[in-house]
Amino acid sequence: MGEINVHASTTIARPAAEVLAVLHDIAGQSSWWPGQYLSEPLEVDDEGLVLRARIGNDIKVAKEEFEVVYDHGGGGGYSWQLASPTLSQRSQRGRWSVTPADAGCEVGIDFALEPLLPLPAFLLRKAVTDTIKGALAALKRRCEQA
Repeated sequence: MGEINVHASTTIARPAAEVLAVLHDIAGQSSWWPGQYLSEPLEVDDEGLVLRARIGNDIKVAKEEFEVVYDHGGGGGYSWQLASPTLSQRSQRGRWSVTPADAGCEVGIDFALEPLLPLPAFLLRKAVTDTIKGALAALKRRCEQA
């Protein structure tokens, strides 16, 4: 199976700075990201931004812990990638983008995964798509409750 690519976006009725603060709180990510049971920062930069973290996910078709590396350059969000292949994924990369808008901000997530699981492609695609869309919806709920 090849790479699975998912894009999702929404408007969040909060200022971009508040949404970015939630996104940059990597340690708190497991409290709102569906299926994520662990988000442990391992390395931070001089500004307190997480550069590397251990993530634990249980997304119905796989439960696994792995490390990701973050890039906070470019402003308006950040990107990440899998530090090294695991038993269930050859590669993973993603990007959160936050753009100020009239009613708060536009938030997007782009996610790409090259799975290694011996499951039908449609099941893997559904699990990944549901997880990413669920994460965006959960971020919106988290931010708008504040």
